[in-house]
Amino acid sequence: MDGTGRRSVDRALKPAIRAHLRRLNHPLFAAAAVAVFVLWAHFGSGVQAFRAHILRAPGWQQFRESYGVDDFGEDGYFARAAQNGYNLFYYTNEFGWRFTRRTARDAIHACAGCHTVEDLAYAFVNSDRYDPKLGKRVSFEERVMRCYAGHMDGFVPTLYEPAVRDIRILARAVAYHLQLGEGARRGKG
Repeated sequence: MDGTGRRSVDRALKPAIRAHLRRLNHPLFAAAAVAVFVLWAHFGSGVQAFRAHILRAPGWQQFRESYGVDDFGEDGYFARAAQNGYNLFYYTNEFGWRFTRRTARDAIHACAGCHTVEDLAYAFVNSDRYDPKLGKRVSFEERVMRCYAGHMDGFVPTLYEPAVRDIRILARAVAYHLQLGEGARRGKG
């Protein structure tokens, strides 16, 4: 084909394309397009979206019963945050994948590879102490952030990251079950 034939087709298509685009330039069409995209992103894309429901990792029900998480309510904010903390603690590579570069093939790919939940509870009640090595007072949340960055080879979460908050709530629930306070075990009497 020579260049003149193509130009004549282009000239004939341009007005038709412009007319079609003018029909689409309507606020109702834009709102419908946004609604279709949101519905597709939420239900049809397969990409995980925010939901108040937390996926149950294996062992959660047994952990919940063993550590008395239901003392805080069967399905409240605290119980859901503790469940998310459990998921992050035992299955970091699945639920906290952005904080670790480790995979299931690595020997230690979750927080539970180095710590126990009891260690976490003791660290929680003994947090906010002066660390002579660092030369400053270090909070529990900051220690969790350092662990994600150091031992898990991951990205450093912010102090306000829900993953850090939920690990803290998990530690708080276990500390409550173990009756841990500031350095002393409470008696039952």
